[in-house]
Amino acid sequence: MRKIILAVTLISTLIFSVSICAAKDVWVDHWQSEGIDIYVMDDTITAGDNRNYFSVSTKMVKNGNLSQVVVWKFSKVRNDMWRYETSSMRGTHTTVVTHPNKVFEFCMAKLGWSYSIKNIYYY
Repeated sequence: MRKIILAVTLISTLIFSVSICAAKDVWVDHWQSEGIDIYVMDDTITAGDNRNYFSVSTKMVKNGNLSQVVVWKFSKVRNDMWRYETSSMRGTHTTVVTHPNKVFEFCMAKLGWSYSIKNIYYY
């Protein structure tokens, strides 16, 4: 009887801990022109204290195969537009985030941060 109780307890603990700690790759977009599906690795979202910076890793998948992992870094200065740079960009410049950007929108929702869209830009 003790072995049965111990086995049930052990199995329950394993099932419970796996369900809590499981990280997800969440599909957020399909880039038709490149034939790429974008998955956000939701456990990689990190943010600054002032709600003016966050980064996230994404998986670029083509034909069911991982093409590359890209790190996105989003930032904002005061009332300016949100900007980003990725690990696949050359140089040290940023680009204005334009609507629609499903990676940006998913992360903002996950962080619970608000934004607005004016014309095609995120503020």
